[in-house]
Amino acid sequence: MRLVLDTNTVVSGLLWGNAPSKLLDAAFEERIALFTTQTLLIELAEVLPRAKFAIRVAASRFNVEELIARYAVLAQRVEPAVISRVCVDPDDDHVLAWAFPRRPI
Repeated sequence: MRLVLDTNTVVSGLLWGNAPSKLLDAAFEERIALFTTQTLLIELAEVLPRAKFAIRVAASRFNVEELIARYAVLAQRVEPAVISRVCVDPDDDHVLAWAFPRRPI
């Protein structure tokens, strides 16, 4: 199975022991393949340092940079296709565009 996870799902998976964390575990075990884009990795780097996540980041025993690096190793980067606006939130269009990747990076 091949998946792209939006940033909220990645943050949840990295910081909480919940269903999204099971997706990351499955990727570590190579039961699924994760894909991401440079834009999603940049967004992750902007979201994880937020004060509201500080306690959870500290509890993870990794710093923000290490969490991002761990995810970047799990998810193959692709260059998404250019698509027309589909979603109410234009950021979600980027997530959908990965389904039609132009090429791996």
